[in-house]
Amino acid sequence: MNTLKERISKKELMKMYGVDRTTIESWVKERGLPMIEISSHKKYVRREDLIEFENKMIKNKIGLK
Repeated sequence: MNTLKERISKKELMKMYGVDRTTIESWVKERGLPMIEISSHKKYVRREDLIEFENKMIKNKIGLK
């Protein structure tokens, strides 16, 4: 699979950043993290979108937590 098209689950994001579900939901609602919702139990972010999101947070000097 092309790593730029790779999808990362909400659960994987929680583990990667050491945050809980509400933090991820806050990133989506308040900071614009683009989440793909396949169903109510399957939510993903594309790796390329996550990298862009991280770069935006760094550029704006906004912490992720």
